[in-house]
Amino acid sequence: MQERHVDDLLDAYALGTLEPDEVDAIERHLEGCAHCRTRAEAARSIATQMLHAAPLVAPPPALRARVLDRIRAEIAAGGQRASSQNTATSDHQTSDHQMPAPSNPVARLLRSVLGGAPAGEPEVDHLLHELLADPECGIWPIAGTEHAPGAGGRLVGVPRRREAVLLTHGLHAAPRGQEYQVWFLRGGSPQPNALFQVGQGGRATRVVHIADPLSTFEVVAVTPEPKGGSPGPTGPIVLAGTLEPASAPGA
Repeated sequence: MQERHVDDLLDAYALGTLEPDEVDAIERHLEGCAHCRTRAEAARSIATQMLHAAPLVAPPPALRARVLDRIRAEIAAGGQRASSQNTATSDHQTSDHQMPAPSNPVARLLRSVLGGAPAGEPEVDHLLHELLADPECGIWPIAGTEHAPGAGGRLVGVPRRREAVLLTHGLHAAPRGQEYQVWFLRGGSPQPNALFQVGQGGRATRVVHIADPLSTFEVVAVTPEPKGGSPGPTGPIVLAGTLEPASAPGA
């Protein structure tokens, strides 16, 4: 008997609101169902149009201060918890297995607002906190090109520093045998950087370490490249953004 279609889930799938196991089931179904693939593409197109149709609204000036106050409070609370845990374990034998660090709710919120993956590694969470707490922090928009018109992203960084956080959304999964590679361009010359794959909704959150301060580069771009990366771009540019002086978050 033919497996039933998944039309009733495709709108939620296009909006990225399903659970991972539901996404896996739908994507397995789409591999063998031309009807649902067509419907899924239509749903993605409508979702993209809705995104671009929404007017841009400037956030209130106090938003950045409130966000940073919340971040500082979370950092302080985390330090107090760590101190308490160290005090408690000093009287007990250290366990062979360490408990995993809890996911930070502020980091989850920031990744959601900025367009990145809903779950990040501790390095990402820590760096996002650190960057956004810096008065010089900037958020640079990264637009999808004609090769990925529904995609976009943000680069969060501080001009004088040599690391940043890249967040993407709307990218299709990289072709088989390939992954996405980040490039920083200066004087038209691209320097290879981090490699990444995307998850649900084409989302990814990736720390990028840069050879020189961020302010010395003019453009950030993303291309699909063979697994393991390339010394120079070989695939089409799917995301690109200029690194002109950016406004501080919430400004």
